[in-house]
Amino acid sequence: MADAVNTALRTGAVRVGAAPHALSALSTGFPALDAATGLGGLPRGRLTELIGRPTSGRETVAARSAAACDGLVAWVDLTGSLDVACLAEGGVDLGRLFVLRPPTPTDAFAVADRVAASGGFDLVVLDALADLPPGGPTERALAQFVRVVVPRLARTATAVLVLSAPDRYTPALAHAAALRVSLTKVGFLRPGGVFRGWCTRAQVLKSPGLQGGESGIEVWL
Repeated sequence: MADAVNTALRTGAVRVGAAPHALSALSTGFPALDAATGLGGLPRGRLTELIGRPTSGRETVAARSAAACDGLVAWVDLTGSLDVACLAEGGVDLGRLFVLRPPTPTDAFAVADRVAASGGFDLVVLDALADLPPGGPTERALAQFVRVVVPRLARTATAVLVLSAPDRYTPALAHAAALRVSLTKVGFLRPGGVFRGWCTRAQVLKSPGLQGGESGIEVWL
C-alpha cells in the first residue's frame, strides 16, 4: 500500500479528499479584509490583483500591506507618481522600501519579474495598471509578465500585489492571480462633521481560501 501511494505521488497524482495545501499569507493590515480572503491576507508565492479606483483605498491597502510585513518591500512605480512621504505616514519603514521607476511599462514588468523571482522581498507592488495606456504593446507585455512570473514566484515566499481598476480587465492577469479583490467606495467618514476618509467595501472575487466574501474597511486620511 505504501509503495503504491509513493509511486502515485511521484507521478504527480493528487489524492482525492486530501486536505488543501495551506498557503502562508502576508497581512493587508486590515483584519476584516484578511479574514474575508480566507487566507489571512495576500498569499505568498502568488499574484494578487487589487481592483479599485484611486479613491477606493487601493493604494492605502497596498501601503498598509507594506507596513505590515517584516521584510523588504519593492514598489514598482509605473508612472512616477508615488508619494513616499504618504507611505511613511502610513507606517511603511522606508529603510526596508525600494522604489523602482523603470522608463517604460515593458521595463517595469521585466523589473517586477526579476525582483519577485529573486525571493529577497516579502512584497512586490506593481502600481498601477490603470494609469497605463490600454491595449497593444502594454497588454502583450503584461500577458508575458504573468506567464513568466507565476512559476518563478511559486518557488519564493514573495507576495506580488498588482493594482488595477474596474475598467482595466485583463484576462491574462485575472486568470493568473490567485487572489482578486475589488474595492468600492461606499461612504464617507465625517466624525464631528469633518471629512476624514471613506468607507470601502472589499469584495473577494477569487481566492484559493474560499468561494468569495466581503468585508468593510475604513480608510482614514
